[in-house]
Amino acid sequence: MGIMFSRSQSVRFWITKNSELSVHEQLVCQVILAILSEDLPAGHKLPSTRGVAQRYKIHANTVSAAWHHLLEHGWVELRKGSGLYVNSRHAPGTDGAPLEQLLTDLLRTARTLGHEPDDVLYRLERMLHPRRCARIVIVEPDPAMREILLAEIGEHVTVPIETAELPALPGSTTTGDGALIAALPTRETTVRKHLPPEAHFFLLRLRSVRASLEGQVRPSPNAILTIVSRSSEFRQWARAILIAVGIQPDCLAEVDTVLYGWQERASAGALAICDVVAARLLPPRCPCRIFRIISDASLAELSATVTPP
Repeated sequence: MGIMFSRSQSVRFWITKNSELSVHEQLVCQVILAILSEDLPAGHKLPSTRGVAQRYKIHANTVSAAWHHLLEHGWVELRKGSGLYVNSRHAPGTDGAPLEQLLTDLLRTARTLGHEPDDVLYRLERMLHPRRCARIVIVEPDPAMREILLAEIGEHVTVPIETAELPALPGSTTTGDGALIAALPTRETTVRKHLPPEAHFFLLRLRSVRASLEGQVRPSPNAILTIVSRSSEFRQWARAILIAVGIQPDCLAEVDTVLYGWQERASAGALAICDVVAARLLPPRCPCRIFRIISDASLAELSATVTPP
């Protein structure tokens, strides 16, 4: 029997000492992935430097440096006398504050971010009374990633799905014609800059490391795993996850599906780790495990937002 990856209610890290990724990089990467996938929700407290160092038998300075990196880049915020908490971009305010004060703080913060009161009002209206959309436009600069997102979303919705690039978005995709604009968290800032306030934007939340590995059997120590995808970003992401959970770098081979003979190379390993598009093209007898990009909760929310024509 293999070792099963298990789900934990508390924050858990997978640390590999003998890795091409430093322990500092492993901690930073895993916290960011957990935040983007909402395994670590806004306001969640990070464990203490000493606690992480003792639990995973690593130097406290390494943990401190990783936490400082997250703080410097805005992923977490320091609350004096309490610790580090996952940062929130929502309106600030203290529990029990009068409604007027909360609204004042909201408008003041929004203005510092370049949003006028009318824009805030419009977005609040959309949140309170969301409109349903008749089609989806995926905005993604990388062709390979566009294909993966198209396939994953296409399995869950029946409305028309289009793809677009920036900055040349067709005018019809950004107006109130029933289109929902969808993009990954890493593209959010860039995409929003090209959208008018009335555009209906949907952020595709990432599947967490925990969700990707939960219930899976760990391969034997010397097994060769092939990471199969046309997308270099997917291959890097999958490689980082596998190394972080203890798979040795020498046991990982990347296979680009654009190259001739990729199916033979993918089948040469004990197991192929692939995206949903590559999985459809693998030889029937090739053992495969699909790593998906979008979380199940995000896909369910997306499906509930669109209406078949």
